[in-house]
Amino acid sequence: MAGPECLPFKTVEDVLEFKPENYQLFAATETLVKRIPTARDVPKTILCHDMRGGYLQDRFVQGCSDADSYRFYHWQYIDAFIYFSHNLVTVPPPGWTNTAHRHGVQMMGTLITEWDDGKKRCHQIIESEESYMMFADKLVEITKHYGMDGWLVNIENVVQADRVQRMCDFVTYLTKRLHDVIPGSQVIWYDSVINTGGLRWQDELNEKNSMFFDVCDGIFLNYNWNDDTLRRSKELANSSGRAMDVYVGVDVFGRGCLGGGGFNTIEALTAIRQHNMSAAIFAMGWVYETQGEADFLQNENRFWRLLHHLLPVRVLASSYLPFSTSFCQGFGQKYYSQGLEVSPSSWHNLGLQELQPSLTDAQFEGMTPSTSSMTLDTETALLGGSCLKLIANPVPKDGSPVIYRLFCMEFEIKEPAVISYTYKCEEVGLDIFLQCEVSCGGESKKLFFKGDNSEKTSKSSDSSAVVFNSTPAATFLNSYALLKKCLVTTENDKWTTRYYRVDPRNTGEFTLTSVSVGLFHPSAPTQQTEVQTVHLGQIQIIPESCL
Repeated sequence: MAGPECLPFKTVEDVLEFKPENYQLFAATETLVKRIPTARDVPKTILCHDMRGGYLQDRFVQGCSDADSYRFYHWQYIDAFIYFSHNLVTVPPPGWTNTAHRHGVQMMGTLITEWDDGKKRCHQIIESEESYMMFADKLVEITKHYGMDGWLVNIENVVQADRVQRMCDFVTYLTKRLHDVIPGSQVIWYDSVINTGGLRWQDELNEKNSMFFDVCDGIFLNYNWNDDTLRRSKELANSSGRAMDVYVGVDVFGRGCLGGGGFNTIEALTAIRQHNMSAAIFAMGWVYETQGEADFLQNENRFWRLLHHLLPVRVLASSYLPFSTSFCQGFGQKYYSQGLEVSPSSWHNLGLQELQPSLTDAQFEGMTPSTSSMTLDTETALLGGSCLKLIANPVPKDGSPVIYRLFCMEFEIKEPAVISYTYKCEEVGLDIFLQCEVSCGGESKKLFFKGDNSEKTSKSSDSSAVVFNSTPAATFLNSYALLKKCLVTTENDKWTTRYYRVDPRNTGEFTLTSVSVGLFHPSAPTQQTEVQTVHLGQIQIIPESCL
């Protein structure tokens, strides 16, 4: 697929000649959505992309036709994403930035100098105070234009001894200017050059590299660390109250890293978390590159499922409202709209990835039986290229549900809101409902959204639960334009949408803390298949003020 391509800046001159008007097509459009802040003593996680040198099919701003191109979708586990290549200045293609921001994840680029050519460019940048200030100002301008959130500064060449302080001044100036222009942005220093200018990876924070750590937002440690270096690093960072700003490097390719990487990355990350330290996971493209593209979905889910208990799930905040997702991962063998196929061609565009679930199949571990699962289905979709397929083996005949937890959030609901979900079920006698956990007046309650187009609400046998029955879609169509995009009928490949209206004047103001889906049999089935499935096409939570 031809079209504009987002490419890196390869020379200092390219950077200094940057003019926003020449790069209008490459600006990201999604602003960074805020999550619930984590406590100061909770470790953070950065993911550093190193995928075959970068700028593959993802460089096409308008997407490409290769549905099997690399993608990432476990955003709930990470705080920032670094798009990496071995070019001088790596700017993330806008598709990456848009989907990262949609999930509340910062998107950073890379400034790297390495080998002999890199050394020349490095010294060109820090030739004088004027030269490094001009270069830093351009980086800030690029950051703002591309909608980015910061930089990894990776200097992997010897720096002349008389210019080391100037390099530190450059990092200082870049960090301050970036903070002034883009609040919340950050600059991370890679553990490479030391205070003498030598290229000596320390694998720890110490007196030889702390001069750079002290003037920016964090340090990305090299990968050959051990328990002693981690302990010393944390002690030094603690002395300035910045323990969580030390990101311990983990190389998924295992080059000198504890455990050897790959599916055994868990060994390195476990050791890091035992010290309650932040981590920087490098080259997670290992799964795609070494385990086969055809089995990517299965292996990618396996990789992150192994790490799940070491990666606290980040919680969505009210800034996500209005909330809407069709679960599309930004690719498909076909493209669907309103449940109908509108294009038979395969496609890939990360910028079209919708919000992915906070929770995965890891929730079923240890359960008996643990045969329930959630998976992506590209054979059908409501919007985009895929939907969420819920599998149970089987749903109990006694009417008790199989629950699939999907999202963690803290959405403050202070005004009437419309909640809807769209599904497709071919199993006779099987039904679906939405379960929302809420906090109301200091109490925890459950709201169940289920029913048959009755406007009544009723109490369940659980005194803390309220059941809302669906309201006919026609009630909303004339005034609620946003809901039109999710209105489908049984004529559209058997998709069904249920709508519900919640009014805090009746329920009391509440904070929505989780959304789950349940599968159940309203009455005991006379017969049923062993494996039962439901396709979930969309969930929406839309305050009336947004309609």
